[in-house]
Amino acid sequence: MLSRSFCLGLCVFLVALLYNKWKDGLNGLDDQEQTIITFWNSSIKEPDRQFKRIVVGTNCNLDLIVSGVDLLQALHEGPGDPQDSVHLATIDDLVNTFTLYFVKGSAAERAVTNAKVFKEIIQAAESLQKKHHYIGGNAALMAVKISELYPDAQVQLVGPIGPALKDLIPSNIIVPENSLITEDEVHLIMEYGLNEQWDNLRSPVANRFITSYDESNSKLTMLNKFFKNLGPFNPDLVILSGLHLLEMQTHAFVSDKLQAVRNGLGGIPRNIPVHLELASMANKDCVTQIMQMVASEVSSIGLNEQELTFASYVGGGPHASYYNEREGQPEIHKISDMVLWLLKTYGYSKKNPTSRLTRVHFHSLTYHIIGSLPDVWFNSESAVAAGTRIAGRQACDTKALSPEDIELRIPKTFKLFSGSHDIIFDENNPVFSWEKDGFHFVFSPVLVCINPSKTVGLGDAISATGLMYSSFKFS
Repeated sequence: MLSRSFCLGLCVFLVALLYNKWKDGLNGLDDQEQTIITFWNSSIKEPDRQFKRIVVGTNCNLDLIVSGVDLLQALHEGPGDPQDSVHLATIDDLVNTFTLYFVKGSAAERAVTNAKVFKEIIQAAESLQKKHHYIGGNAALMAVKISELYPDAQVQLVGPIGPALKDLIPSNIIVPENSLITEDEVHLIMEYGLNEQWDNLRSPVANRFITSYDESNSKLTMLNKFFKNLGPFNPDLVILSGLHLLEMQTHAFVSDKLQAVRNGLGGIPRNIPVHLELASMANKDCVTQIMQMVASEVSSIGLNEQELTFASYVGGGPHASYYNEREGQPEIHKISDMVLWLLKTYGYSKKNPTSRLTRVHFHSLTYHIIGSLPDVWFNSESAVAAGTRIAGRQACDTKALSPEDIELRIPKTFKLFSGSHDIIFDENNPVFSWEKDGFHFVFSPVLVCINPSKTVGLGDAISATGLMYSSFKFS
């Protein structure tokens, strides 16, 4: 009996000991995330000069948000062959392309070329019990985020705005009469969650796939009105988006529109920063035209891993094959090399004094990097930190991050750029910078929302927040 009691007591002691060690381990993880949150909250500073008058354009639409898997099941479709299509002409094209990005866990956007096919898809989406309608389009989402963060700023939104979308837009955003259209343009957002099961497939991260059949945005019908409204409004920051929607047009049409973009941008004084927000593309020719005709005409570019790796792939940049090889989160040193390549290839320098490009803001699920000319852009440490903080807050739909809702997913050791020594990440100093070839780089990890409420518009919120925490001076 004594031996049995002793064994029972020993078992209880060991179980309690193991439980406390397990609990301490969890608390240690929470402490890591809390340390980063505390650092952000104490170190993020407003810029010395705040942008007060912002014009944003041109892609605006009504978003219809559904579960991607639920929608395809409603269409009686299972997983397809994971292969990309630049344009979606059939349901099979949608299934195969969605399958590819579901497996990769990457955000993507593809246009439907057949109005009848898109109508069938939308009807199936509207038949689902779980669906939501929101403000959509990079321009509209960035305008809304700025108006939320800075209600005293004057924000003008120029783009195709239909009746349902107009009702959703906050009243403090200025919408010119010439932006209103009679019928909303609808974009379909097919979301999926972390480790979501789809037959024999599982998603590695939470993300979304976007598709649309959009006449107004895909042809940039509001472009002339966008530039025409700039002068009377007298902005101190200009944000342009929607060029990615041109990729379903002909080469000649794209060239004409991008020339109109160049002409319009050429009329904006160089002391007014112009930010270009990119989005997912698969048309090599269109991306090449955008980079060659527009990249040097803007002051700042915002983009994610799909857009950056594809630009390097089609432009002959570093790690060009990485676009097709990459799986999971992008390697930090390769992304840093590509950001530097963008700045050196298209950016302002003594060899290229006519360019106005001086900043690139890269954002991904797990970390962000801003590369810039340090004597043109200021407060970049706060800008990148504010961008990563807003990513977690918006994904979790909360005003304050809690350690139990988020997690750090970057590797513990990594290189800052090719050829550099490995560094060990320190949560006590999560935002850090380095210099490379005359450019200033700043890095911050994202605290990834474990169960995100909404994945749409994260990149737009990130870029808008990063811009509003930045100062600009270009003489």
